[in-house]
Amino acid sequence: MKEIGIALLGLGNVGLGTYRILTQHAKDIERRLGARVRVHHVLVREPGRARPEDVPSALLTHDMKTILANPEVSVVVELMGGLSPAREYVEQAIASGRHVVTANKALLSAHGEALFSSAIARGVDVHFEAAVCGGIPIIRTLREALASDRVESLTGIVNGTTNFILSAMADEGSTYADALRRAQELGYAEADPTLDVSGMDAAQKLCLLASLAFSARVSPGSILVEGISTLTPADIAHGREAGFVLKLLARARRVSDGLDVRVHPAFIPAASPLSDVKGGFNAVLLQSAALGASLFSGLGAGALPTGSAVVSDIIDTCRGLLAGVSGRLPLPCAPNVQDVPLLSPGERRGPTYLRFSVSDEPGVLGRIASVLGEKGVSINSVLQRPPRPEDTHATIVVFTHDTREADVIAAVQWIDSLRSTRAPTQVIRIEEGPGLLLSGR
Repeated sequence: MKEIGIALLGLGNVGLGTYRILTQHAKDIERRLGARVRVHHVLVREPGRARPEDVPSALLTHDMKTILANPEVSVVVELMGGLSPAREYVEQAIASGRHVVTANKALLSAHGEALFSSAIARGVDVHFEAAVCGGIPIIRTLREALASDRVESLTGIVNGTTNFILSAMADEGSTYADALRRAQELGYAEADPTLDVSGMDAAQKLCLLASLAFSARVSPGSILVEGISTLTPADIAHGREAGFVLKLLARARRVSDGLDVRVHPAFIPAASPLSDVKGGFNAVLLQSAALGASLFSGLGAGALPTGSAVVSDIIDTCRGLLAGVSGRLPLPCAPNVQDVPLLSPGERRGPTYLRFSVSDEPGVLGRIASVLGEKGVSINSVLQRPPRPEDTHATIVVFTHDTREADVIAAVQWIDSLRSTRAPTQVIRIEEGPGLLLSGR
C-alpha cells in the first residue's frame, strides 16, 4: 500500500489529539484514502520533557532541520500556535516543497496572505480548517460547498471561552469575574484570557471567514472589536425581559458599498438559533443568495474536535498528492482577495440597549430623554428600576429604535457628563433581521 509521510509540529492538546486520531483511526483512514499516513516526526520544544506513553520517543525531535532533511515527509502539520517560531517553520516547509496543514488562526490572520502567496508560487497547498471553530467544517463549506453561491452575511459565535462565561452569567446569575474564574478552573479559559475576553480571538477567526466568504482583505486591526469584561448579569436580565439573549457576536455582511465586519457583544432575538448555543459550543449562521439560511454548529475547541478537523485536512492534502494535483482550492490571497471598503462603526444603523446609572432624583429621565431626542435617538421602550440596598443609584434602561451609531455615542457622551449620571453608560448593540434566523430568504 502507498504511504504518505507527515510531520507534526507541536504535541500540545491539539497535537496529541491529532496523533491519537491518526493512530487509532489508521485503518479507517487507509480505507478512505487508499494509502497509509505515517507520522515520521513530532517536533517538540522541550526534548527532555515526559511525554504520553503512546507517542514513541523515536518520533520526537526538537530540530526542524531533521524534518526538512527527510525526503519521505510530504506534509508538515503546524500545531504549535503563536507567531514564532511557527511562522518560520511554515515558511521553511513551504520553501522546501512540503504541503502544510495548520490550526493557527493567529498566524494566518497576521501573515496568512504572505504565506498563501508563497505556497501558490511554490505549488503547494495550505489547509487550515481547524483554525476556526474547532471541528465545525465551516472553512470547507465556504471554500467548496458554497463555491457556486453568493454569501450575503455570516454571523457567528466563534469563541468558546466567552460563550461559556456569558452562558454562566445568563443561566446562573454569575458575575463576570466568577464566571471567568470557573472557566479557568474547568480549562475553558487560559490563565491569561485577554485574547479571548477582549474579542481579539474571535476577530482573527472572523477575518479568515470574511476573506473566504467575500473574497475581501480584512484584518483584525481594521474592524471594530469589543470584549465582554464590562457586561453584568443585570444587563443579561434586562435583555431577557425584552426577548433577547446576549452573545459575543462575530458578524460580517454585505452593505451597499462594501462590508460591515465587527466583533462585539450583542443582544439577539431569543428565536435565533444562535441564542441556544451555550457553553463551549460554537456556531456560524450563513445567509446566501441560493441556499438561504444555513447553520453550522458544534464544539469549537478541544483536542479531539480540533484534531478531527486537522486530520480531515491531512486526508484532503494526501488525496491531492495521490492524484498529483495541487492548488485545487483557491487560497485567500491576491488575486483571490481584494481591498473592500469597510463600513465605519459610527455609520452602523440598528437598535441599541442603553443602561444608565443615575441619581435617584426627579427629572433625571426627562433630561436623558431630552438629550437622546436632541441627538436624533428615538426611544422604543424604557425600564426604570429603583435603587437597591447594594446599589444606591437608580437604573434606567432604554431600548432605542434603529439609529445611527454615531448619534447614540454622541448622546451617551453628553449624558455621561451630566451631574446626575453616576457611572459610565452601558451600550450594547441589538442585532435583528436577516442573517439571525433560519426562516430562509
